[in-house]
Amino acid sequence: MTQFTQQLFNQALKYLSPPQKNLLIDVQTIMSHLQKDSINDYSFLVAPAAKAYEGYLKGFFLKVGLINQQQHDGTRFRVGKTLNPSLRFKRFSVFQKLTDVDDSGEELAEILWDGWKFGRNEILHYFPKNLKKLTLDQAKDRIALILNAIIQSSLFLKNNHQSKY
Repeated sequence: MTQFTQQLFNQALKYLSPPQKNLLIDVQTIMSHLQKDSINDYSFLVAPAAKAYEGYLKGFFLKVGLINQQQHDGTRFRVGKTLNPSLRFKRFSVFQKLTDVDDSGEELAEILWDGWKFGRNEILHYFPKNLKKLTLDQAKDRIALILNAIIQSSLFLKNNHQSKY
């Protein structure tokens, strides 16, 4: 798993819009004020990064041509549903469309899905028998997963921009 580092954080910031950057800077601000590992659940620390990630993904999907402007700007498009590999053979599957863009598209789709699943879904939902409470280190790992997905998809976009888009 990718470790959370200041370098990773700074590299991901380069690919985000100003509102998305502000959300990640909030994470950094909160982390600088934290004391010892004394909070019961650090999932809250991941929430701003997950929100920035959702916004980033919508923009990425638009740039790659996987969704249109109406889907990007609307309130009905669901990132998780379209990224879910279990639904890859549905006509709306961004996961499947991404695999069709380039040979590395499926690997990237898996990275994006992992960032979504472990960096958002698992921690922001409540399951009575599995709360998914996070320690500070686990929260940092989840943030690193999101940051890595942003970086990898930005590099994918850069590498495929000239030839296809």
